[in-house]
Amino acid sequence: MAEPTKTFPKKEAALAAGLSEKVVAKAFKEGGKKGVEIEGAADTSGLTCFCTRMQSSDGNIKLLEAAMEGMNAVPDPEDPEERKGCSGHIAKLIISENEKAGAIAMVAYVPEDMKDKLNAIEWMKSVCETDLGGGVGGAPDDSSTDVWATCTAVEDKENFFFLKMKDNTLSAAIGYLREKGLFQDDESDDEGDNAAADFEW
Repeated sequence: MAEPTKTFPKKEAALAAGLSEKVVAKAFKEGGKKGVEIEGAADTSGLTCFCTRMQSSDGNIKLLEAAMEGMNAVPDPEDPEERKGCSGHIAKLIISENEKAGAIAMVAYVPEDMKDKLNAIEWMKSVCETDLGGGVGGAPDDSSTDVWATCTAVEDKENFFFLKMKDNTLSAAIGYLREKGLFQDDESDDEGDNAAADFEW
């Protein structure tokens, strides 16, 4: 069994950037709760990749990274609080929007044992460069790696428009997984029930 997570550098970085403890804690907690939901879906369906929107990060990349850290955290079995995190074995691309700023933040994470199947930078690039419905824009940040990639795409009102970008991000992220054969749903040819197809993405 994996050791409980005791350090949270992304959460600490968000605090160091001047974000309030309350705001950071809210984003981190949302990630932890969503992580347990993802773990449950994986247990019932066998899914290995997941894409979703986060509500508490407000288009802020540091908050979204803290949320991803919460999703991946290994809980302490001795902790009396509710179970959180637990989805570090699932590849994920999460999205957060800020309509006022016309900005969409994205974080892609790939577990080490999936690096031969999926690359976080390439996954992120596929979303940024999609030609779906007007595109998304942006590019992976220079600090991105094969297992952790970040991007904040901002509308310019000439080439990219916020509402279209918002509509396209999740579809593009899932579309890339389909191309790689990593996402099975009702469009797949495989027979039988697939719980992932009924899960809210």
